[in-house]
Amino acid sequence: MVVLKRYQIWNHFDILRPRAYDQDATIRETCDWLAHQEEKMKRRTFVHSVTALALASGLQRTDAGAQPGERYLTLDWFRSRRDQDLARLRAFLGDSMLPAYGRCGVKPVGIFQTQIGPDNPSFLVVASYPSMAAIQETQAKLLSDEKWSKELRAFDDKWELAYERRESALLRGFKTFPGIEVPQVAEGKSNLFELRIYESRNVSAHEKKIAMFDTGEISIFRRVGINPVFFGATVFGARMPNLTYLVYYPSWEARAEAWSKFGQDAEWKKMSTAPGDSDRELVSSISNQLMAPLPFSQIR
Repeated sequence: MVVLKRYQIWNHFDILRPRAYDQDATIRETCDWLAHQEEKMKRRTFVHSVTALALASGLQRTDAGAQPGERYLTLDWFRSRRDQDLARLRAFLGDSMLPAYGRCGVKPVGIFQTQIGPDNPSFLVVASYPSMAAIQETQAKLLSDEKWSKELRAFDDKWELAYERRESALLRGFKTFPGIEVPQVAEGKSNLFELRIYESRNVSAHEKKIAMFDTGEISIFRRVGINPVFFGATVFGARMPNLTYLVYYPSWEARAEAWSKFGQDAEWKKMSTAPGDSDRELVSSISNQLMAPLPFSQIR
């Protein structure tokens, strides 16, 4: 290790050479000291980088220190185009992926297609887990599932693409709403779903917005007819820090009525105008997509 560091020092400063190192004790001491300082700087940089990543992502607890009732959610996107084989992708999700998740004990699993939004006609698969360790265990089970492996190979072996890219995000459920709440729906019926993402300008604003949901905003949602499915803070994913939630309505008309009531709600007006809690201060961008569950989705 020391020899490696000495050669790194020579490369950096171009003043010391192996022969000089061997013949001059002062040069040896200088080179060793520089190598030691470089090693210390690398260790400090590594520690600071890991700490910053944990703070920036909001992931400040391990599974061993997880709070009772805490859950994690995965969002798996299949980004698609209309000229791709979407029927084959739908069949794969319903006939292969959903049963494979079931064999691993993962349920409910929601599978949706974007109807209105920037990702139309992409597909979203939503699942919930009691811990990050459970996510790893599920992946290990899938790897050893011969039926899944065979069906995945058959799907991938087709030259024509059924989707363009696949993206994943990991969310930690909110304190007051850790998992998935499955809508009650009549046989043969389904709801209209809306996925909304709130980006914040920094971690402090992000955490304050989550606190607003936990201390009253979710309750207001329920009262006015914005029905929750899940709420989560993104631990790993794009455009962080952000929170993501999924809500539903029985119809398009019900959605319009619910958001109108929300905007006029006295409790919401009081909460959202409190110093430091306005959307302008806590939320830098809001995006949404309207989605329909596929016929086999366990969240409808």
